[in-house]
Parts: sequence; structure tokens; C-alpha cells
Amino acid sequence: MALIIKEEKIEYPLAPDGLQDALLVDVVDLGELDTPWGPKHKLSLVWELEDTDSEGKHFIVTKRYTWSLNEKSNLRKDIERWRGSKFTKDELENGVDMEAFIGLNATLFISHNESEEHGKTFSNIETILPRKKNNKVVFYDLKPSGDYTRVVERENYKEPEEYAEMVNS
Repeated sequence: MALIIKEEKIEYPLAPDGLQDALLVDVVDLGELDTPWGPKHKLSLVWELEDTDSEGKHFIVTKRYTWSLNEKSNLRKDIERWRGSKFTKDELENGVDMEAFIGLNATLFISHNESEEHGKTFSNIETILPRKKNNKVVFYDLKPSGDYTRVVERENYKEPEEYAEMVNS
């Protein structure tokens, strides 16, 4: 008798595209991951959208970055655009505490991209902008729903090195 097991394809609701108000709920150190250009230290910004799915849960979207604030890095470009100013020389020399951004609001421009490799459509964060309300920038208007648990607070949390080893193997 055959014992056949198939992968269950879980269909997650697709976050809406276009401009979406959001709240940064997590910054995750992913460790040193293999890339086509060699190993790179990576991190992920995790956003909770103001919009909800058909069950009333807030959409969660992420964007992965190389751990760098080089002037050409996507992380630096996104953060400077979001906060509305460039980093000062002192800020860059002293280092930027990414966790200090948790809880801040933004407006994300999200696009839907199809992946032939995975046969799925993904919601990708294209741009992070300051959130405006009544023509004024607001950073503290949206509050977290409480549905999202930070990665470092989860029961099965893996240190960045352990996570990277698991992903790279």
C-alpha cells in the first residue's frame, strides 16, 4: 500500500497594491545569508498595514535588505526617504539603532509581482514614504493591532547565526 504525502499549498491573502498606510512592527536580523554575490548580512523590516483581510486581520508585508547604510544601499535610501532627511555624518559614524524605528508610521507603495519560479503573486514594497494626514507628516498615528509577535519574542526564535545556517544549508 502506498503512503502518499503531498505538500499542502497554503494560500495567504495578498496585501493590496498601491499606497498603503502601515506601521513598522519588527526589524529582524537574518544573519549572513548566501546571495548570488556571496554571503551578505541581511535584515528584514516587517510592516503591519492599516488594511485588513476578509477575516479582519491586518496584512503583514516585509522587505529584506543588506545590512548596510552605504550611500548606495537600498536600506539607507528607503529610511532617508521615509524620515524625510538624509543621515548626518555623526549619525552614520555612531550607528543607527534600527529598533528605534519600530512603532513609526509610513505610507508604503506596494506592487504585485508574479514569480514564474514559485507560480505565485507576491506583494512587494517598492517605496517607503512618510505618512501624511491633513497635509502633515505623522509618525505615531497608527497603533499596532497586537496580532503580530516580534520574531525575537517567539517561542521558536533562532539567533541570526542559527537562522542563517538553516537557510543556507
